[in-house]
Amino acid sequence: MGVVHKSKRNSILLGQDNNALTWLIIINATIFILLNFIKIIYMVSDTSMVAFQVQILDWAVLPGQPANLAEKPWTLFTYMFTHIEVWPMIGTTLWLWWFGYILQDLSGNSRLAPVYLYSGLAGAFAFVLATFFIPQLSNSTPAGTSALIGGGASVMGVAIATTALAPGYRVFPMLNGGIPLWIITLVFVAIDFSTIGSTSGNYAVAHLAGGLMGYLFVVQLGRGYDMG
Repeated sequence: MGVVHKSKRNSILLGQDNNALTWLIIINATIFILLNFIKIIYMVSDTSMVAFQVQILDWAVLPGQPANLAEKPWTLFTYMFTHIEVWPMIGTTLWLWWFGYILQDLSGNSRLAPVYLYSGLAGAFAFVLATFFIPQLSNSTPAGTSALIGGGASVMGVAIATTALAPGYRVFPMLNGGIPLWIITLVFVAIDFSTIGSTSGNYAVAHLAGGLMGYLFVVQLGRGYDMG
């Protein structure tokens, strides 16, 4: 990826030990492969996909109802690494690699994982609150069936944090001096919200909260406080 930026680089190779970006991608990919392997087992054994949902997937995704969340508090973390469909997984991986690479380039390796986790947690709490207080946002009809899955809120946080850190950062320098990062971020946000818009309004709330957390992370960093 071609980039133009005047400040000192902190470039980190993807194969470097303890590379946060590599590990985040590996964790997402491993869980995706494992879940789909189990799903295939259910399919070939002629077991209902409802059983797969209840017995396997529901233990990893974030339930929208506080009572259900109290029974599975670990889902505050597991949901942001959980993907079951191919295209959401590809989208998460590509955008995470894009913005995560630049964030590492600008600020080093130690801040990517905290931004990802904090943004995911912010998205989780916003999702649960929105589902509880504004049930009209959820498209799921029986009460309690709304659930959050995927790294969308986390990646949104990484994208906004990266852009807030250096909005003038340029990519593709061969195109008339490069494209400002904020334009790429606008494209990402537009694609993200157009994709989830037909799914559930509380997904949008979760992604907004994730983006806000990414922005607050950078604001605090500028004040000399590293939340990581």
